[in-house]
Amino acid sequence: MHEDTRRSIDRFYQPETVALVGVSSNLGFGHGLPRFLIDQGWGDRIYPVNPNVREIEGIRAYPSLRDVPVDIDLACIMVPAQFVEEVLQECIAKGVKAVIVMSAGFAEIGPEGKRRQDSLTRIVREAGIRMIGPNCIGVVDVPNGFGTTEILLKDIQPGNISIVAQSGVFGNILLDGAPAQGVRIAKVATIGNRADLDETDFLAYYGDDPDTGVIVLYLESIKRGRDFLETVRRVSRKKPVLAYLGGQTEAGRKATSSHTGSMAGFRRMDKDALRQVGVWIAKDPAELLETAKVFSLCPLPEGKRVLTVTASGSLGVMAADRIVEENLAFAELSPSGLSSLRGKAPAWMNLGNPLDVGPSGLFREAMNVALEAPEVDAVLAFPVIPWAVVSSLLRENPAAVESMFVDRAVLEKAASEKPVIVSVPGHPEWREVCGRSLFQHVPIVSTPQAAASALGTLYRYERWRNKG
Repeated sequence: MHEDTRRSIDRFYQPETVALVGVSSNLGFGHGLPRFLIDQGWGDRIYPVNPNVREIEGIRAYPSLRDVPVDIDLACIMVPAQFVEEVLQECIAKGVKAVIVMSAGFAEIGPEGKRRQDSLTRIVREAGIRMIGPNCIGVVDVPNGFGTTEILLKDIQPGNISIVAQSGVFGNILLDGAPAQGVRIAKVATIGNRADLDETDFLAYYGDDPDTGVIVLYLESIKRGRDFLETVRRVSRKKPVLAYLGGQTEAGRKATSSHTGSMAGFRRMDKDALRQVGVWIAKDPAELLETAKVFSLCPLPEGKRVLTVTASGSLGVMAADRIVEENLAFAELSPSGLSSLRGKAPAWMNLGNPLDVGPSGLFREAMNVALEAPEVDAVLAFPVIPWAVVSSLLRENPAAVESMFVDRAVLEKAASEKPVIVSVPGHPEWREVCGRSLFQHVPIVSTPQAAASALGTLYRYERWRNKG
């Protein structure tokens, strides 16, 4: 991307000083933002601006931007729509170069709002200011501990997934759901009505961002179609681009116009064009986040041969059906690979694929065979056990439970070389134990089908990226 655009977007994520224009101590939009930023260590770098209050959260408030005694890198504007232009003029006079217009009441409300929004675009472009919004909640930078929306940032682990969301609240919902799903976030941009900066700008930015390894999009339309497709084609050769698209039906397309002022939505030909340049399209937000997590934690597979290790034959069957649908292949273990299991396995144990250990207590040994087998390109693992059994074992001897299911050294080495995806149906506390201590370094997804589908997506992306 152009160096000037990259530097201008950097200001949104790495400001030295932030003005909160229109923020109030009363309950309402953005009222919790000062406390959030104080808690993140930004208390000495934020400047509330509101002529009606003297201080907010113990920090002095200023009547206008002109009265703020320092230069401002980023201005977050939360005043009613009819006053935004006036604040932008103050930003110009102050020398502010980055603004987030959080206020609603623009193109999403109809022709009058569209005229007001077009005026904002003209003002910022003539002044050389870059703007996110209007009708958005701005940005989040997890590694930097910064955000312009109230979220439980302490609960979100830094990672390499970066998100562009046309809807501000949906971006917030993704962040709120990330910790429970084990999704680790780098950056987020909610772009709202896209009067200036849009999805193409942030896609290009994330493509060059060293913190970003996986790019997630929620879009209700595409503003600059040709530029977007060209940018995706370039970026997706380096990093996977995953998307959930709103407005895929006539009803959905109508809804987008009252949400972010978008008019297009997505038709079949649009989705086909996106797939051709490397975008993977999710069926729903849950699938979007789960697949992003798999991409963020797994290497790309060298082939399509997959082996399933399970303690439940039914879960193996579910995975097998989806493996076929994903056009993956079933790995066949060599006799030498199975030799370590043959002497221990009871007669009823299935030494095929799925490798179904049942209640034999040989899950760890079966996992080691799968992880170390050169003829296996990827492993799906389903470590299920009745909670009534495992909970008492955990109380008595947690280390023994770990030894039943995983050899940490073997897992960590193999997971750096081939995809290992885990699903833990059953009691939520058992799933938590697996994520917290047994399978820390691999993705845990909701179902065996989700595991196989995510693996299929990994495989197809690897093929697409390397076909030239």
